[in-house]
Amino acid sequence: MTRRADNGDGAAGPSATLRSQHAEATRRAVLDAARTLFGRQGYAQTSVDQIADAALVTKGAVYHHFAGKEALFRAVYAEVEADAQARALRAADPASPPVDQIVAMMNAYLDAALDLEIRRITLIDGPAIVGHEPDDTAAQQPAYLAVRAFLASSMKNGQLIDLDPGTLADLVGGLAWVAGWLIARSADPDATRAALGRAVDAMLRGLAPGTRHG
Repeated sequence: MTRRADNGDGAAGPSATLRSQHAEATRRAVLDAARTLFGRQGYAQTSVDQIADAALVTKGAVYHHFAGKEALFRAVYAEVEADAQARALRAADPASPPVDQIVAMMNAYLDAALDLEIRRITLIDGPAIVGHEPDDTAAQQPAYLAVRAFLASSMKNGQLIDLDPGTLADLVGGLAWVAGWLIARSADPDATRAALGRAVDAMLRGLAPGTRHG
């Protein structure tokens, strides 16, 4: 009987797929464990050993996927911030006027700042580890692009005053971050969030056409 030549496709394909799935599962477990620990006890008090134990992996597995604790924190930070932004975007009712949608998105982000995990990772430890300067890639993030497109469309339709949409998107994002930062560092986060909500509402409603400016 002639032996069929083995080109490796039959065994290598499934094996490679399983390895890839295992690697992704390990990376996901490490990220989830790090997110929980960073959110609960902070960056400084969390060690790679603790993260490995919580993820049920070896310390070497953590370093296989991340260069170190800071690199892991940055990955967690990006996920948590993306989640907070997604929560804000979901708060907007497409059927409501654009200015109401902007206010709703801002309020949703301020509510997210009350979440202990989000607060500690993105607003307390984040600035010290990631820095205060805007990320060079921020302008390419889906949330930013969605807000910018929404603002541009609303201005074109005469539903918001005519401004540069990119500049306004940057300012609204900066306002959200500063308000969140104030909530995170407040001795009474709930009271600070309520006060900021009123101030931010008044500021943002000035974007509606017909509002007296200057």
